[in-house]
Amino acid sequence: MALQLRGAARAPHTQCSSRSRSYTVKVCAATASTKRKGNVGFKWDPANSRWVRDDRFAGIAADEDRTLIKPKTGAAYQAWPVVHTTLSDAGLKSVDVEEARKLSRAGWTLVDVRLASDFDAMSAEGSINVPMFRLVAGNSAWDNVKKLAMASFAMKATERDPDFVDTFCKTVKKNSKVLLMCAVGGTLDTNVTYRRDKKLFADPERAFGRESRSLKAIFELYDAGWSLNNIRHVEGGFQQWKYQGLPLAGDEE
Repeated sequence: MALQLRGAARAPHTQCSSRSRSYTVKVCAATASTKRKGNVGFKWDPANSRWVRDDRFAGIAADEDRTLIKPKTGAAYQAWPVVHTTLSDAGLKSVDVEEARKLSRAGWTLVDVRLASDFDAMSAEGSINVPMFRLVAGNSAWDNVKKLAMASFAMKATERDPDFVDTFCKTVKKNSKVLLMCAVGGTLDTNVTYRRDKKLFADPERAFGRESRSLKAIFELYDAGWSLNNIRHVEGGFQQWKYQGLPLAGDEE
């Protein structure tokens, strides 16, 4: 993935404003500043290929023009710590798959953001599909390199769909009650517990939870003006729905 930096090539760190579309790019540190509960500093740990929390970089003023993650294919996107900090501070609520099924039957719209081909093969009963990603659409040199590389691993070459939010709003009435599901769900939770004593402790591997497409999709909707009061994140995603034996639909069902 190639990242591009605009306007601040010499900056030792960059800034991120979660609601104002400023994103971390190709540098070691940044701050995710929200309008609600203050700032969380973070940096990229290349040795372990992960984002880590580093509050030395908290409190830096945001600058919309300085940072943007821009892959060679697909739409630009935000650094994961920005998504995590924004949704956590805004109070996004998650539900398990059993609760998601109850809400779906009560009138909430269950939206699956997986690829259309995956959804068509098998999906949660009653769900609709608005994919956040699509198969790589272009034929540039980078597009073809990505297609070839992914094909060598028997995988699909995908990219973010730049029209995701527009398609979502055409499919689902804005600020109606929706549940968002992807394959694995992800989590905003930064703590883990041992089953034996159930004590919680902060896991450095989960300084920013576990990222997922459904959480990223919720961030995009929130950024576009959706109220989180009308959105629920489905923990465990479709895999957990299937594992628990809940009703399915699709060609392979």
